[in-house]
Amino acid sequence: MINLVGGGPINEKWFETLDKSGQWVGVDRGAHYLLQKNIQFNHAFGDFDSVSPEEFMMIREKVEHIHDEPPEKDMTDMEIALNWALKQDQPVRVIGVTGGRLDHFFGNIQLLLSQQALEHPYTIVIEDEKNLISCHFPGRFRAEKNELYPYLSFIPFTTNVKGLTLSGVKYPLSRRHITYGMTLTLSNEIVDDFASISFEDGILMMIRSRD
Repeated sequence: MINLVGGGPINEKWFETLDKSGQWVGVDRGAHYLLQKNIQFNHAFGDFDSVSPEEFMMIREKVEHIHDEPPEKDMTDMEIALNWALKQDQPVRVIGVTGGRLDHFFGNIQLLLSQQALEHPYTIVIEDEKNLISCHFPGRFRAEKNELYPYLSFIPFTTNVKGLTLSGVKYPLSRRHITYGMTLTLSNEIVDDFASISFEDGILMMIRSRD
């Protein structure tokens, strides 16, 4: 797994509980955060405008591959890093991109909706201390029961999501048509070992969450 770490606020206690295996990548101030946590990583992306000159010097000294980007560009630092990660043919988890500026948060949500991310063989997940967020093309997939994230919600990210079927959950659905503005598919719960999800048309966001 590739773990992309952005510069947004990260819950310290939650972060300490994470499995630290896999490849870690710092994105802008996220690189400094990884250094503070003594997590080994070999790639850092960004224009590094959110770190001090002293912090950037430390990043340059300790990280083998610095992907130094100009401040004025057509993509965010996280989009550049994600595009690189998607080429590595591994699952990708994105951390440190929630809880801060809303424009950055919604921009990072949009990254999940790119053609490249949706067609990736592994699901791309944004994770924080209360949520796991992923986006899906039509088809069939399943969500394993997870006591840490007991709630299961779905949000349509196209005007229409057609033929949504949910089984193994507290509130099942059969070939339901949902649209923007509906809250029907919020706060479900998995009651079997896993939930089975399928739909025929549209793009669907899945959120696993906890209070």
